[in-house]
Amino acid sequence: MMDITQAVYDKLSQDATLVALLATYPTGSPQNPAIFTAWPVPPDAARPYVYSRGSVSDTHFDGINTTTLGRDIIRDVTCIADNTGSDAAIETIAERIRTILHRQLLTVPNGKHVMSQCIGGPSVAETDDTLTGRHLSIRIVTMEG
Repeated sequence: MMDITQAVYDKLSQDATLVALLATYPTGSPQNPAIFTAWPVPPDAARPYVYSRGSVSDTHFDGINTTTLGRDIIRDVTCIADNTGSDAAIETIAERIRTILHRQLLTVPNGKHVMSQCIGGPSVAETDDTLTGRHLSIRIVTMEG
C-alpha cells in the first residue's frame, strides 16, 4: 500500500515559496502550512489554503511485461482564498502548485518510479461569492514490483 496522500502533502509542504503564500493551521502555527488532506476543511481554517482529498480515479495496470505492475492515479488539488476583487494571489498559488507537482518525482514508501504530472488546470474552482479558488488535476503514475 502506498501513501499517495502523504507524498502529495510532503511535496507541497516542503516548498518554502508555497508555504509563504499560505495561511497556517492552527492559525499562527508557522510549522503547519494550511494544506489539508481531508474533507471538510476545518471551519476555523484561515485562508488561503490548499486541499487534496483522495483520488478521483485509481487504475491498476500491467505495464510493459508481466513483471511490471503499476497504478495510474488522478487526484484533485484545490486552492481557496478570500475574494478580494483580484485573482492575482490565488493564481500565484495555483501556478506554484503546478510548478511543484508537474513532471516531478514523489517520495512514496513501497513505490518505485512515482511521477506526478499536471493534466488539468489551473481552472476556476466553484466557490461562493466570498471566496475564489483554482483547481488542478494531477496524474500520478507508479511502477510497483
